[in-house]
Amino acid sequence: MKYVLLDANVVAAFYLPHVHRFQNARDRIKIIFDAARSNGEEIFLYLPNFCVAEVFGVFMKHSFSSWNRYVTRTIDTRIYDSLVKQFQSDIHNGSLIYHYELNRYHVLGINLVAPVDHYFQHRRRIPGRGTNLVPMGTLDQLIISMGVQLVRLHGEKNVAIVSADDRLTEIASKCKSNIPPATIKKLKLDRCEAIVGVPFAPQSFPVPLNLKSCTIRQLSDFFGRWPLNVGELPNYYRHVRP
Repeated sequence: MKYVLLDANVVAAFYLPHVHRFQNARDRIKIIFDAARSNGEEIFLYLPNFCVAEVFGVFMKHSFSSWNRYVTRTIDTRIYDSLVKQFQSDIHNGSLIYHYELNRYHVLGINLVAPVDHYFQHRRRIPGRGTNLVPMGTLDQLIISMGVQLVRLHGEKNVAIVSADDRLTEIASKCKSNIPPATIKKLKLDRCEAIVGVPFAPQSFPVPLNLKSCTIRQLSDFFGRWPLNVGELPNYYRHVRP
């Protein structure tokens, strides 16, 4: 069984593909969802509870924010209602996606992630403001921390964070890399085990997969093959623009 911790950006791109500009990410998340929905592969999908709210927020933005310059085309009420109904169905009782609750261990796990995020510089393009050095927000740090707890439950090689966010996946990769001992000591990461109960070590972190840029080899290494097997699919709704 492979356990996938989903970021909101790829989930929203499954149900409403035009919200994500990278075709690679849109195509790959559909394969993962279809393989899980049809039981073509043994894949268990987790979604942090705050990402559930973010996905609903994306639907609302593209339905009600015609004034928003980042919304190039709004969806009508019928499409919005259908998207909400399908997403609610998919997260109800974990029928497709397990609604993963934030807990105290995830909050403590910030100690494993935030120092790395704030120390290593990552350039991020901000629309209208060019390229700036910007650390992640706390919610993205929490996603990585939640992945650490899943590794404790399911094993390092069985857990991946699936996103299309460069910054999140690059910081997750940095956490999983061999950071020099002197840097670990400087960032106080050597004291994390006493706080979190997890050592700061590459094997404590999940596999980061950026669906817009990762290679076929990386996908195959984690899932065992790529593309994934997709069985007979039940009817479901997603909005694909003509």
